[in-house]
Amino acid sequence: MGIKTFLTQKFFGTQIEQEVQARMQAAGTSLDEAGWRRLSGNANRELPVAAWQRQVEICYWLWKTNPMGNWIIETLTHFVMGKGYSYSAENDEVKTLLDGLWYDPVNRMDMRLKRMIRELFLFGVQCWPVFVAEQTGRVRLGTLDPALIVEVYTDPENVEIQIGVKVQRHNSTETRVLRTILAGESEEVVSEQARALREGWTEGECFYFSINNVSNDPFGTSDLFAIADWLDEYERLIFDDAEKASQMNAFMWDVTIEGAGPEAIREYAKDNPAPKPGATRYHNEKVKWEAVAPDLKAVDKAALARLFRNHILGNRSIPEHFYGGGGDVNRATAGEMGDPFFALVDDRQSLVKHILESIFTYAVRRALDAGYLRVPDDEAYNFAAQKPEAKDKDVTKVSAAVQQIVTALVAAAGQGWVDDVNATRIFAFVLALIGYELDPDSIDHSARDWKDYGSDSAEETG
Repeated sequence: MGIKTFLTQKFFGTQIEQEVQARMQAAGTSLDEAGWRRLSGNANRELPVAAWQRQVEICYWLWKTNPMGNWIIETLTHFVMGKGYSYSAENDEVKTLLDGLWYDPVNRMDMRLKRMIRELFLFGVQCWPVFVAEQTGRVRLGTLDPALIVEVYTDPENVEIQIGVKVQRHNSTETRVLRTILAGESEEVVSEQARALREGWTEGECFYFSINNVSNDPFGTSDLFAIADWLDEYERLIFDDAEKASQMNAFMWDVTIEGAGPEAIREYAKDNPAPKPGATRYHNEKVKWEAVAPDLKAVDKAALARLFRNHILGNRSIPEHFYGGGGDVNRATAGEMGDPFFALVDDRQSLVKHILESIFTYAVRRALDAGYLRVPDDEAYNFAAQKPEAKDKDVTKVSAAVQQIVTALVAAAGQGWVDDVNATRIFAFVLALIGYELDPDSIDHSARDWKDYGSDSAEETG
């Protein structure tokens, strides 16, 4: 029995059974037809409440107790976080406002962001209620247990937009609906029906983000859910092998006594117990002592464990040598094998950048509405979050490439194939490969002192 099945029966068995029976009766479906549905049937792909809560419990349990499950989430979190995110704003007042949001004693984004990212990957969804000071518009973020999410409402005319989240109150059966904070003004990005629904939800606002889902599945999916059973089976394989190790290392003494009957054998056994380690045993040629170890003819557990491990890690694009399984990997192949994983990391870093900039936009908007921030709109929203480097660049290779490209640019400029402006832009792009940002527009080409050294020499001669 897999972990999903076990936890389902333990926590939600009765509820799921009642739900299935009720839907079967409502649809007039017989038991034989319960596992079938039309391809053109309900297009809603979100998990039912019981299944969603089951996912949360399963994935949290795996992260808490399963070594590989914990390692997958922590490794992905560490790479996505890198050396930390930063932000910038051209206006000093906006920068001060963002600093107040970032280092707020409740928000503490410099320390809390890593935990927020970890939980997003672990549960597949994050819901952060917001609390706003009326006088200053100052924003503080809360955290909501994903297991308390009951339903996610989408725009009736555009399933891409989540307009509200129905959540269960803590330690209560009562529920409330929080309006999601949208990227732009709600009047401009949602339909009339959605606007009418949102006007009736007055119990608060929240940020809502999800991963590993499709357009009409507002609930996200954990990075561990698809491999939950395999993680459980891999751990069971290792645990069983550890138990059998003691049996494989055990042995027994096989004593042969020539010509002895049952009574003589019993008397010999009584007078000659099993020797202690390092002890000496004396006997004649009619007695033979032999240590016998078990030969269980077990399968090659190393190959089987590697098969399980690669099946699990491959789902997250993680090479096997990341988890200590070097195998036949050398430095060259290791570099190539990491590309899919770092593509995933880059995608997740872009998501975190979007999340941070969404929070910044909301904080600036509320400060403007409260009159605490008084700057033009074109300056107020002129900020950006910067992603960290997921891995260190190989400066040796990049430097060689930069040198070759610069040499080619000089030759191209000398032949008139590229002008100074475009050559500067190409050079700035090349410098970005080693992590240095050069603004090509900041270089004044008209200030350069162009001299024809041939003419100068001719004038001096004349």
